Amino acid sequence: MVEVASHALDVGAVPTTGGSSTDLQLTASVETVMGLDGTSGGELEFAGVVPAATVQRLACDARIRRVLLGPNSAVIDVGRALRLPSAAARAALRVRSGGCDWPRCDRPVAFTNAHHLVHWGHGGATDVDNLVLLCYRHHWMVHEGGWQLARVEHDRILAIPPTPSHRTWIRAPATGVGG
Repeated sequence: MVEVASHALDVGAVPTTGGSSTDLQLTASVETVMGLDGTSGGELEFAGVVPAATVQRLACDARIRRVLLGPNSAVIDVGRALRLPSAAARAALRVRSGGCDWPRCDRPVAFTNAHHLVHWGHGGATDVDNLVLLCYRHHWMVHEGGWQLARVEHDRILAIPPTPSHRTWIRAPATGVGG
């Protein structure tokens, strides 16, 4: 069901307000988005606290708007929204991949989202060489299931299982978000 709903959003089948589809507000620190060790999760509007891995998965294929807060939570700057990747990069990925890049997955391109092999929060470029297409299930497995991806010879993608110590559902502390 989640995959069908995500597909409807991706193809524009859901009505828009003010020229954009559904918006979710996720509040998290830059350190959480970058996936730094020891960072807390984030807070999803109307849903509460979510794990850091969920923050990273949602940020992977979203419009990001930076809001900087000063003392006493006063807004001091609101950055512009940025959609990653560009339409041209997405078109190139569609032609190159033909569907989900996970080994032996048969999901068509229409049911995929772009994923950075080196996360953009870690300095990964948003270019075709650093992007792969993943279906919802495999995108979740990378961000929240602990799987890793590597590009090997002839542009094949290798899926590396999580380590035994990987913990999927680590929640943020109840006392604060993004700290």
